[in-house]
Amino acid sequence: MLLSRVLASGVVFPLYIYPGDNCAGWTAVSSVIASHPTMPFYVIVNPDSGPGGVANSQPDANYQACIPTLRPAANPNVHVLGYVATGFGTRASSAVEADVLTYAGWGAAYRPTGIFFDETLGGTSALLTLYTSYATYARNQISGAFVTLNPGTSIDSSYYSISDQIISYENTYASFSTSDLVISSSSPASKQAVILHTAPTTLPTSTITTLVHTEAVAALFITPVSLADNPYGSVPSYWSAFVTAVGS
Repeated sequence: MLLSRVLASGVVFPLYIYPGDNCAGWTAVSSVIASHPTMPFYVIVNPDSGPGGVANSQPDANYQACIPTLRPAANPNVHVLGYVATGFGTRASSAVEADVLTYAGWGAAYRPTGIFFDETLGGTSALLTLYTSYATYARNQISGAFVTLNPGTSIDSSYYSISDQIISYENTYASFSTSDLVISSSSPASKQAVILHTAPTTLPTSTITTLVHTEAVAALFITPVSLADNPYGSVPSYWSAFVTAVGS
């Protein structure tokens, strides 16, 4: 029996889209995930700038029905991450932990497999203790939790030891240069993800090739939608072609 090799690079998707009835808002995403069973996917769900509702509440029926469609049994490399804002270290720790605890309390069929800590402040190691406590709390509440930090820029290398993935660049396509990535033994490309919005309307294959095959980052997301038009509120027009290019 031949075993398919899992690809080194995959796709991160800030899926800040309501799933809708019959999961119509997510069908294009879930169908592409299902057709790439050897690719890692990191899908961030964000019901309401976090889990929404009161503490320890369940998501609405559409989230309950549709999150399972994002992680087909054929691809165990799909991580569904619950969005948690940290306010660049200023949000109350109790509020951050309450969001994590709410996700952890969701039913097993639709519970996230990890946490996406947004608004990470990490230019220096000053808040390392704080974010270490968040990562530890997430793993204590969700068994085997995959922890992503999002500073959106380069970060002190000490944060790589406490996380599974770091969004090391999130900005416009035009502003990006590979020199913005700090890749070393202590900040490996295998733990870095890049998110680019306001990209060209035609698929930027050369950039994908550079980031996946030359820089070998762990995950990538590119959308032509601008920040003003909510780049994470719709599926990119070239979504399927983008995923194919990442995996080619």
